[in-house]
Formats: sequence, structure tokens, C-alpha cells
Amino acid sequence: MSKKPGLFVILRMVLILIAEIIILTFGSLIMAVGNLISLGRWQDHTFRITSFLFGRTALLLAGIRMKVHYHGDLPQQPAIYLFNHSSTLDLFVGTALALPGVRYIAKRELGYNPLFWVVAKLSGQIMIDRKDPREAIKQMNRAYKLFRKKGYSMMLAPEGTRSRTGELLPFKTGAFHAAVEMGYPIVPIYIEGAYELCPGSSLIAYPGTINVHFHKTVDTSGWDRKSIRKHAEEMRGHYLKWRGEAS
Repeated sequence: MSKKPGLFVILRMVLILIAEIIILTFGSLIMAVGNLISLGRWQDHTFRITSFLFGRTALLLAGIRMKVHYHGDLPQQPAIYLFNHSSTLDLFVGTALALPGVRYIAKRELGYNPLFWVVAKLSGQIMIDRKDPREAIKQMNRAYKLFRKKGYSMMLAPEGTRSRTGELLPFKTGAFHAAVEMGYPIVPIYIEGAYELCPGSSLIAYPGTINVHFHKTVDTSGWDRKSIRKHAEEMRGHYLKWRGEAS
């Protein structure tokens, strides 16, 4: 988006920042107390409340309406939730959904923000060092064991990073390896309209509507390691079709 943000838009972004700092501060306190009192049994409940408030508040203050569309039933078991990633708003969309039992695979750099780091530690998020592939693989293997033990679902972007142009980047195979290793189905989520309101790594968002499409759950029980690349390409083809492009 080429136009320069006006004073009102900038002030609105500052208000969002202040509101999010307050939500994360009180959310971390609630999670810490809740985890202590319940011996961890309230972890998902308190995280979902914090997550919902974090995401919805930012979207509301930015004048953004989020519409959710279901093109199939959500699985009644842990799953891998995938989403296309082309906007800073994706963070707020994902957290606003507040899906039960979902934990995120995120880049380690997010942990440099002390509030994000505290929330991540209290709620069981996984931070991956993408600059060290060997360490990242070890971290993911530990995550698989933890997620299976806790019954967590996983949410991540198969592109591996944010698209700066709005185009769909090539899919990495990590999410598909996770599906095979954990025996989880995949739920593809297509986020429509986020890039147009807040492109790439921009911190300026404009009012509008974002449509979130939950597509049919993909059964991965017949997959094996040899077919992972093929399934990643097939999934990317679906996302291209949802974007109105030929695969």
C-alpha cells in the first residue's frame, strides 16, 4: 500500500501497542497464577483468554472485521493447522481464533520481546532457531513428543516465513513431517485480505475485512516420509487455487 499513513492511523497504531502491552502484562500474570493454583490444568484456558483478547483487541482498534468461514468440520482431535503468511496481521488473526489446545511454532526472535517470551514460557509455545537447521530439527523433535503427550494441536505457516510481496512462497516440509511423525490430520486455513490491509512486515494497518477460511481436514494416516514433498506441493496447489491462481 503506497499511501502514507495519516496522523489518525499512526495514533491508532500507538493505541493498539499500548493496549497489547497491557493485555500481555495482565495475561501473563493471570496465566502464572492460574498455572500455580491449578498445577497447570488451567494453562490452555488462561492462554486462550489472553490469546483471544490480544488478537481481537488489535483487530477491533485497527477497524478490521474478521469473518470466519467453515468449509468442513473441524477435527475432534489434535491437528496441524496451517495458514498462509503475508502480513503482520496474521499474528492477530491466529490468536483471535483462540482454537482449543493450539500451540504455535514461531521464530526464536519473537522471544526477544520480554512479554512474548514470558507468555510463550507460561503457555508452552515453541520457539525455533531457524538460523541453525540442526538445532531446529532437535527442537521440533522435542516439540513432537511434548505435543503428543499433552494432546496439543500445532499451528504454523508452511511457507516458513512471511511473504513480503503477498505472493504464496514455496512450502517447506516441516509441517508435513510433523503430521507424519505425530499422526495428526492437517487443517488448512486460508487468510484472505490481510496483505491488502497491512502488507508484509508493515506495522501500519488500515480498516477493512479479513476472511478466514477453514478448509476440509486432510487425513494424513496413509502418508509416509517418502511422500512428504509430494503432499506439500499438493497442499500449496490448493492454496494457489484459493487465491485464484493456477497451481
